[in-house]
Amino acid sequence: MKKLLGIIVLGLLWCNVSFALSQESAISKHLSGKKLERIEGIWLGEGGMIIVNYKQGSSYYSDVIYSVERSSGDNYIITNSGSSNFMSGNGKCSYVKDYTETVWTTCKFSATAVSNNIIKEVRIFPPMQISFFEDHPGATINSTFTRLWPENFKAHNAKFGNKSEKKIEMMTMINEAKATCKLLGMKEETQQFTGCALKLYAQSIEIAAKEKQTIVQSKVKTNSGTGSSGSNVMTIYDPVRDNNALIKRGQGLINGNCTLGDLSNC
Repeated sequence: MKKLLGIIVLGLLWCNVSFALSQESAISKHLSGKKLERIEGIWLGEGGMIIVNYKQGSSYYSDVIYSVERSSGDNYIITNSGSSNFMSGNGKCSYVKDYTETVWTTCKFSATAVSNNIIKEVRIFPPMQISFFEDHPGATINSTFTRLWPENFKAHNAKFGNKSEKKIEMMTMINEAKATCKLLGMKEETQQFTGCALKLYAQSIEIAAKEKQTIVQSKVKTNSGTGSSGSNVMTIYDPVRDNNALIKRGQGLINGNCTLGDLSNC
């Protein structure tokens, strides 16, 4: 009987090890041998958590490598949207009830790469009437993740050359800014929401300028087919002049004063 129990225990331990995700296996499986988006990589969070963010096809994923509370290989964020600098979705998070019991719930997550080596995360808890949150239902927790791998993001991507020019759509930047502001609980068509979206959009423009990206206006449908008004592409050559022009245009699109079909008022 003892021998049988020993075999069962060893079998369970083997299963746990086989499904665990190490930093090396995450790099080999999801990150190595390709040019990375800024949001991708191995990241170290507060409290010692280590996660891997990666892109497969057009979808983005975030998994746990190490955590005191979470199992290795678990989904950290089940993403519903993602881009080069941004991910959002839902994930498991915990709180301490009555200072004694750990309770798990589902939180809304968003993560923004503010530089090559730093990710800012926003975690929003659902409304809870418990001692820790009773004065702050739907509490928001902000945290920071620091890049572990690749240690030199630019050097890693330089290995793969610049085979194609990096482009980013203006409306993608605007929609990501709006999504973050909604996640923070702001209501659309309010001054607070507009100010939040414009600030985040302006930050995206600054990042694009530093990386010499090309800002692409999305094509719009017209009565005669698909087209766009004026130039469809703007590459940032003069940071001050071109940043101001793109910020003004984005403000018009956020406020609804103009559309991609008619940019004359932007």
